[in-house]
Amino acid sequence: MKSAGRIWLYQLLVNRVPGIRKRYHEMRKTYGGKKGQLLSWCALLFWNIRYYVLGGRDDSGFSGKTYEKKKLKLQESACPGRMDQRALKQKMMAADVISFDVFDTLLVRPFSEPADLFYLVGMHFSCPDFRLLRVEAERKARQRKKKCGEEAEVTLAEIWDLLEKMTGIPAEEGIDKEKDMERKYCFANPYFAGVPQKLQEAGKTVIAVSDMYLEQEFLESLLLEKGFGGLDACFVSSRWGVTKAEGTMYGKVEAELAGQKNFLHIGDDRYSDIAMAKRAGWDTFWYPNIQMQGRRYRPWDMSVITGSMYGGMVNIRLHNGSRIYSPFYEYGYVYGGILALGYCQFIHDFVRRKEISQIWFLARDGEILKKIYDCLYPGEETVYVLWSRGAAARILSSAWKEDFFERFLFQKTGQGYSMAEIFKAMELEHMLLEVCKDLGCRADTRLDLPLAKRCRFCLKRRWQQVETAYREEKEAAREYLTSLAGNHSRIAVVDIGWAGSGALGISHLLREEFGLSCKVYGLLAGTNTCHNPRPDTSESFFFDGMIASYLFSQTKNRDLWKFHDLNRKHNLYMELLFTSDSPTLKGFCLDENGKVGFRYGKKEAHGKQIRQIQRGILDFTADYRKYFPEFVTGERGIIKGRDAYAPLLPFLQDKKVRKALERLFDWDTSADTQ
Repeated sequence: MKSAGRIWLYQLLVNRVPGIRKRYHEMRKTYGGKKGQLLSWCALLFWNIRYYVLGGRDDSGFSGKTYEKKKLKLQESACPGRMDQRALKQKMMAADVISFDVFDTLLVRPFSEPADLFYLVGMHFSCPDFRLLRVEAERKARQRKKKCGEEAEVTLAEIWDLLEKMTGIPAEEGIDKEKDMERKYCFANPYFAGVPQKLQEAGKTVIAVSDMYLEQEFLESLLLEKGFGGLDACFVSSRWGVTKAEGTMYGKVEAELAGQKNFLHIGDDRYSDIAMAKRAGWDTFWYPNIQMQGRRYRPWDMSVITGSMYGGMVNIRLHNGSRIYSPFYEYGYVYGGILALGYCQFIHDFVRRKEISQIWFLARDGEILKKIYDCLYPGEETVYVLWSRGAAARILSSAWKEDFFERFLFQKTGQGYSMAEIFKAMELEHMLLEVCKDLGCRADTRLDLPLAKRCRFCLKRRWQQVETAYREEKEAAREYLTSLAGNHSRIAVVDIGWAGSGALGISHLLREEFGLSCKVYGLLAGTNTCHNPRPDTSESFFFDGMIASYLFSQTKNRDLWKFHDLNRKHNLYMELLFTSDSPTLKGFCLDENGKVGFRYGKKEAHGKQIRQIQRGILDFTADYRKYFPEFVTGERGIIKGRDAYAPLLPFLQDKKVRKALERLFDWDTSADTQ
């Protein structure tokens, strides 16, 4: 029983997560005996608590869970633990010298882990496993220095002296590239932008103090470049031979700034910046580490580089402490931003490969996508196309009769719709009374399945009347669509989902009914899934290559295809990200002069919230372009659909946060969205 219990405990704590298992075995190899066993089990408990309770990453870089579940916040930027700005201001005004930590305080990197920058350095040198080797070289350099009895910070040159032997990369070349990457990916923390200058204007002495392997001259030039120039002094451990972690740096600073009395140090490390500064008699202010604050909410089930870039920039935006954003803005920024940007990259890649000359973004979901696409690829021809499922069903009614009846009759059965409401939606009000008379029902009779079947039979017998009723709208659609298509031979039609009926309908009209020879492709964010009543509706077109999906389909990210469930309102949450505050298109018409006109429904009731969602999506795109311009429009670093969907996975499983969003939006989630 004891052996079985141990096996069960081992499976529970060690084997469930690959990264924990790896680190546990490494520790057991390093430390032997009973002491090593005790250390290993203590570490094991810590790793499990960090992973399962605190939401930390599996140390292999991947999630061991099939689908991540997290305790999310609807409004992360307002979470407890934010800085008390008033207390900070009072402390700064009371001090003679204000000392700032540099990295993760004055400067931030858009990566969830600082060492993830080394992935990009390794990419430059085409060196496999470079991040691991770079971290290992730094560890060995520190070990070597300690063996020599030195406690000073290692230098970048000492690290690369070892790394050159491990990788074959010339040390001088490696050092230059690593510094270039620091210049490229370090940015001023918005929270402290302009603060040092204002303090100096108030007569304070402002300094920077950092435990860092980079040279002091480089850090000074970096601070100057990022907007923190003109500091009174800069103290870097690699220059002075003392560290904050050992507490010796603070005494050195006092000696160099002789005559100053009251010192305040601001930093993110609880030990080096706070505990050791207090021990030296300094006042302190803890600035919570931005990445640590946001890490628990970020998905780990992403490819490691994209995931680090995404997590880093989202954490900077929401957790730097300078602003509190609305839940709708955060919904757009956190979940819609990466999805919209990645989808636009997918569209661009598809268009390039298929040599497509014009892109149609269907209303209304295509509005925000077109804005982003035009921003990313300004030289391409894009069109915002007014279109709706209702109008399409009427215009295509003769060609796709069963689809017409499915949309207007069978999808509405058992939902309390009256015959009057059904015929109004079909825009056949003039036929209501005679059809009701034939069916033996009244205008206020509720539609059920038997009545829908009888109504279909009755309308088929009067189909010439139906075609006559839709003739003008079809002619208006002909004028509108053919004028947009012009002489283009290949067109891509972009929609969110789900069966691709928008692209298929437009293709049929342009080619079969309006006589154009253009080839029409359909691009969707996601397809019908296994949870749809008819999951295979457009499968032949996917197989043929006429339609392609970004996130999932029967042959792409099949696990997501099985997970995404319209019955659990997953479609609604995605459509909410891309909806527009413009009114729905009811249909097309012709005016007295034969010009095309448009009929609209009611104005969107949630315009303010929708605009906030869109603002979040646009800001995400702007931030991504700011931090990672080289990965936005080229062939490198395209965000894959699995990564773009990853933030939604924990959100769609968090019923509490979803319900909170619904209440704020006053959103009718019972509506059918097939």
